Amino acid sequence: MQEQVYRAILEHMNEGVYFVDRERRITYWNPGAERITGYTATEVMGHSCSEGILRHVTESGRHLCVTGCPLAAVMKDGKSRTANVYLHHKEGHRVPVTVSGSAIHNQAGEVVGSVELFHPRTSTRFADPEGHSRADDAYVDPLTGIGNRRFGESNLEAIMAAVQAEATSLGVLFIDVDKFKQVNDEYGHRMGDSVLRMVGQNLANGLRAGDFPVRWGGEEFLALLPGAEQKSLERAAERLRMLVENSWIQHEDARINVTISVGAALAEPGDTGADVIDRADRFMYASKKAGRNLVTSIDGQLPRPSERKPVHVAMPSGTGAAAAD
Repeated sequence: MQEQVYRAILEHMNEGVYFVDRERRITYWNPGAERITGYTATEVMGHSCSEGILRHVTESGRHLCVTGCPLAAVMKDGKSRTANVYLHHKEGHRVPVTVSGSAIHNQAGEVVGSVELFHPRTSTRFADPEGHSRADDAYVDPLTGIGNRRFGESNLEAIMAAVQAEATSLGVLFIDVDKFKQVNDEYGHRMGDSVLRMVGQNLANGLRAGDFPVRWGGEEFLALLPGAEQKSLERAAERLRMLVENSWIQHEDARINVTISVGAALAEPGDTGADVIDRADRFMYASKKAGRNLVTSIDGQLPRPSERKPVHVAMPSGTGAAAAD
């Protein structure tokens, strides 16, 4: 009876909860976990949490399932742990979550598994494309679920007015998906649309609540960051680059992933909105010219974290080149 009560509580929690055994195989997966990750219990039960299901990464892009798994550490010493990470959603993008892991003991006091509870962290209002009212539709890109060009132009005009009044600052990221045509050529436009949705949701999930992710057109995106300074702008740009690089869509036997080239620019005195976008656009092309999958700002190309490993696309036999650079 008591077990049924506990299960009922878990089934109605908004947070995601899952249990693993000593081999890190998933033995329980609640509806909250299904909602946050997109994976059903049927799809994950009996599988290891590291089998491409969640693949937690840190802010710097370190894969915790490969090095530093919190649940493995919890089962080793019995001590609870909490961390802010990005999990992998079934649709490909990354979701910022806070995870808490605790050991599960048997009656003899032995550690027999672990439980992880996780819940999404704050992100932009466009992180959930299903959460908008009809009044927002004129400003929402229907494919990616983030702001459309009209939304971007409207907010850019308002923020630039505040910039000229010296009431705030503005950072702009100009983002282009690398070798996007190759995705369409290899897998068709439907997969191309899925990749654009994945990139758009990564922007929404990787920015602050007060920032504005925008699909500018085609495979080009903008991010408007009011109040940004040079260092915070560069950190945001690198975080978005990392999130896209560490995202993928599973397609039959292949993992389809792409990278982005980013230009980062701050609004300067006397700038118009077009001026700062043009400058960020030029920096983005400098990233392309330097090899893609880079961030370029006024100081040049940003160095990549030393712990970051290149992510390659696992292509089925007989296919062409990889989708990402």
